[in-house]
Amino acid sequence: MKYFGTDGIRGVPNQKLTVELVTRLGSALTALENKNVVLATDTRISKDMLASCITAGALSQGLNVIFIGVVPTPALIYYSHKYNYTGVMITASHNPYTDNGIKVLKNGKKLSPEDEEKIEALIDNPLPKSTEIGKYIINNDAKQEYVDFISSFTTSTSRSIVLDTANGATYQTAGEIFKNISNSLTIICNNPDGYNINNGCGSTHLELLQKKVVETHSSIGFAFDGDGDRVLCVNDKGNVIDGDMLIYILARYLKQNNKLNNNTIALSMMSNLGLIKSLNDNGIKVIETNVGDKYIVKALFDNNLSVGGENSGHIILPDLFHTGDGVLVATQIVKVLKDTNTKIDDWLKDVVMYSDKMVNIKVKSKEAVLNNIALFDRVDEIKKELNNDCKIIIRASGTEDLIRVSVMARTKDLVDKFSDELVSMVNNI
Repeated sequence: MKYFGTDGIRGVPNQKLTVELVTRLGSALTALENKNVVLATDTRISKDMLASCITAGALSQGLNVIFIGVVPTPALIYYSHKYNYTGVMITASHNPYTDNGIKVLKNGKKLSPEDEEKIEALIDNPLPKSTEIGKYIINNDAKQEYVDFISSFTTSTSRSIVLDTANGATYQTAGEIFKNISNSLTIICNNPDGYNINNGCGSTHLELLQKKVVETHSSIGFAFDGDGDRVLCVNDKGNVIDGDMLIYILARYLKQNNKLNNNTIALSMMSNLGLIKSLNDNGIKVIETNVGDKYIVKALFDNNLSVGGENSGHIILPDLFHTGDGVLVATQIVKVLKDTNTKIDDWLKDVVMYSDKMVNIKVKSKEAVLNNIALFDRVDEIKKELNNDCKIIIRASGTEDLIRVSVMARTKDLVDKFSDELVSMVNNI
């Protein structure tokens, strides 16, 4: 694709995301053959410029634009799906404020490659000027519709909870949902100024949350990313509970309640081997996919599964909602703990996590590395040495000139030894 990447169109505003390009994108939404476009943003300073461009382009081609303001990506997806509208979310997720991006949805679902091609064709070859002008509508009720939807799945608790909203898109909705869950609620990083989204906070920077949970003697803490589709957790001691561990807890709870479809979940190939072994010991099978939420989603819906996701905290619960939603997942973790009268550590005490390490190596040619027979012969030899009680993954970055070398084994010494060897081989290539 010329413009669309793995998750919409990303770039720096006024550089890649120019006024001209984004306005043409707004006009090109006619390719989706839907008269109504619902538009939302996260909290970045560039949101107003980009939203104005999308709006101008769409209105100029007779499309109606329903602006629902600053809401999480899952809220935009919910509204787009509920009303069968084209959806546009202006966000760069967990990236710093200097970046931004535009996600386009068709009736609440990701675009097919064919739809992306149609839009790109109209970006490069715009339609003639329309004789019809669309309507611009500000909808102040959409946020509450989403809050009510998520709240329908929640359970109240007496436990004290801390939320870190990353100065991002969940800064209002997360509090609205959780104030009815806990009477002892602390929210941090919920004062966006256009520049502080993900800045030392949120799911990519857990230090503030860890400190606040311990400081306030809270039971648990949750951190969301900039657009609200991811969540990570902190226990009462300030220790991190990552996305894989959250999926593990949800999977075991669902299985205990006979609600885990096919007794199977979906995880990415990067998931910890120790966790997978513990799942298997509990009668839960794992489908491992390529890295990327689209592969997780495909595995979930192809196999009619109840839970899946990635270590990053992008977790999907298809029986509740067809997309990843950090706030929804956080509410379900609270529900599990309330229903079973447990602490989060009780679920993880028998899990023995494997040591792992990932090294990013800047390279001149990703293909030269990926096509090197000796490198992958050595990977096979290492796996035999360790009786396949390991994971070794060598893959290319989709967006940068990087090779990622991941090694997972029972001990740190083994991981360091073989990681150093493979990184050296990549550097030599």
